[in-house]
Amino acid sequence: MIPFSSDSEMQKIPELTQEFFEHVLYDEEPLFISDEATIWDVSMSTVEELISRISRYYKKPVSVAELAQPLWKLIRQLNEGSIAANQSRRVLTDE
Repeated sequence: MIPFSSDSEMQKIPELTQEFFEHVLYDEEPLFISDEATIWDVSMSTVEELISRISRYYKKPVSVAELAQPLWKLIRQLNEGSIAANQSRRVLTDE
């Protein structure tokens, strides 16, 4: 049996992870993502391509250093403020 690293942090953000793969890594399909995995473990894209895709979808700049952190941290970081921004948009459109 092959031992795997934990994926407990990734399990906490399934919707955010799915969104990330649909809009940023749409040409990748990893079978398992551990908490230790970085974007380099699940993507064959170039640095430039990843930065472009992430910046375009999340409307935030991202650095090479940020790409080197565990994927669950990167995904959470990219989504910080997104919920508040979406709720503000809803309130403005509901009025």
